[in-house]
Amino acid sequence: MSGILRAEGDWQAVIASALAMVARPIPIDPRLAPRRAAPDPTLAQDDLRRFDRSRFPSARQAATLLLLYPDPSGELLIPLTVRHQGLPDHPGEVSLPGGAVDPEDETIEATALREANEEVGLDHATVRVVGRLDAVWIPVSNFELTPVVAVADTPPALNARAEEVAEILEFPLQLLLSDDGMTEEDIVLPEVVLRTGVYRWNGHRVWGATARTLSMLGSALMAAGSATD
Repeated sequence: MSGILRAEGDWQAVIASALAMVARPIPIDPRLAPRRAAPDPTLAQDDLRRFDRSRFPSARQAATLLLLYPDPSGELLIPLTVRHQGLPDHPGEVSLPGGAVDPEDETIEATALREANEEVGLDHATVRVVGRLDAVWIPVSNFELTPVVAVADTPPALNARAEEVAEILEFPLQLLLSDDGMTEEDIVLPEVVLRTGVYRWNGHRVWGATARTLSMLGSALMAAGSATD
């Protein structure tokens, strides 16, 4: 596992193998399941119905790109975006580069790479796709996001598209493999206050679908590390 944290040896092959071998569905930290900060027994049934996927129309398909690359010291990083406050969906939240599948996209990988190019200027030629994580359903927008995992030998040149991205964060992989990398916090939304697990980095809070995706990657790598110990 230390080789992954420091981008030592054939770290890219280790990540690809971990994604290929991990049991599906990939385990997610149970703290990431949102629940009311102040439980209300009278609303419990409504809460269950609210997130009953069978009551929703078919989800819109989307993809995100989870890219890993080493910084000059060898620490593996994952670029995240802070969404522009003017966006209609999830304004100001931290997310992975991504978006809805377009009709001309031949594969879900093509969607993830196209969106990363549009949002942060990622050059497709500088990265290699090594696998996928499990799809994540987002009830509030009824998107089903498929996370595509890619790797790069060196830090890519990234430039935020101002209309969509307010800031690019470089999130360290080591936080996903640390016992204290996640905390629980209250998320204040217009209709409810939720208690859920979050990752904190560089003054930002990472939660929701992005945190679930990152947790899956951490689970896959830790399972691979345990199998080789």
